[in-house]
Amino acid sequence: MTATDAPTYGFDELYPALGMLVVTSAGMESRLRFVVSELAGSDAGWIIFEGQSVDWLVQNGKAVLGQLEHSKQWPQENSDRIRAALEAAQDASRLRNLMVHGEWRTDCLDWEECAPRSSSGPPDHRIFHVCRSRYRKGLEERQVAVCDVEALADKMRSLELELRQSMKAAVDAWLGREPEAVTEASPS
Repeated sequence: MTATDAPTYGFDELYPALGMLVVTSAGMESRLRFVVSELAGSDAGWIIFEGQSVDWLVQNGKAVLGQLEHSKQWPQENSDRIRAALEAAQDASRLRNLMVHGEWRTDCLDWEECAPRSSSGPPDHRIFHVCRSRYRKGLEERQVAVCDVEALADKMRSLELELRQSMKAAVDAWLGREPEAVTEASPS
């Protein structure tokens, strides 16, 4: 049997959601790099941030925020808002990594270890099992519905906008400007 002969078992509905997740996560990661580079304050510093992981960017972004808070360069609420966005991006990225790099199946590898789908999510009969493909970090398997992948993609799109808006608000406050609304269509 060739790869084109293999049955898809409903994966045709999963693939567009995973594609949307990949695209939106790249946008969020790009915005995260921009924000952390801007926080660090160096025009040439962007090269340091290129290619860094989300975990690295978040940890260093929080360290820079700590220095900005210490020097009181802008109001605390701006740092709190940026920190919350950084932490949310890190959490979303960890789940994204499982979904993008994991092995997707229609059945469970180990029913005793498989985390059930959250009951707070919307109903969706398109349930799959995703298992971490890098076992050195430990076995992790969970049930995921197609709508869960789509929801994570939407969350990452929202986080990209929140990173943009929170950084703009902080810069405006630092410069003493009245904040202006930032929309998705606004340029960086």
